[in-house]
Amino acid sequence: MGLISGLFFGIALGIALMYGWQHVMKYRSAKRIAKAVDIKLLGSLDRDDIRKICGDNSPEWISFPVYEQVKWLNKLLSKLWPSVAEAGSMVIKESVEPLLEEYRPPGITSLKFSKLSLGNVAPKIEGIRVQSLKKGQIIMDIDFRWGGDPSIILAVEAALVASIPIQLKDLQVFTIVRVIFQLAEEIPCISAVVVALLAE
Repeated sequence: MGLISGLFFGIALGIALMYGWQHVMKYRSAKRIAKAVDIKLLGSLDRDDIRKICGDNSPEWISFPVYEQVKWLNKLLSKLWPSVAEAGSMVIKESVEPLLEEYRPPGITSLKFSKLSLGNVAPKIEGIRVQSLKKGQIIMDIDFRWGGDPSIILAVEAALVASIPIQLKDLQVFTIVRVIFQLAEEIPCISAVVVALLAE
């Protein structure tokens, strides 16, 4: 009798755990979808709306009118994002995993991405400023913002421990990207490109 009751208890516990896990996964999925919708709605606000909401933390093109809006570029980026995200995920994996392996700390047997996706929310360029301060050089400042929904899981394996997943989520990037083009007299007319981050 005790064996049968223990068996029923085990089955009931297993069903309860499966139901609880499924409920948690549905909740997290709904939360991610709601966040993506919110970010998309925020992207449709105009200059006055953003100034009212953000106050002193408004984008550069509101505080400094020399930043030009590039709505056409954001529309293009939104359409291209699924392909860009897929290609970017592959490039990140191929370039970062060898570095993780090279600088792997002692005691860790493996560092690899078990999942790497940049998500469905495309970055947004709030404004671009182009200036030429020196002869033969063009400087472009890009007000770059991304409140993404990536799914990045790093699998860490140690000698005496099973694989430990480390997850990165709710990634937000707000920065000014400065791109410097060194000009040349021969086609393609650009001899070098330098990229730097001015603000975080």
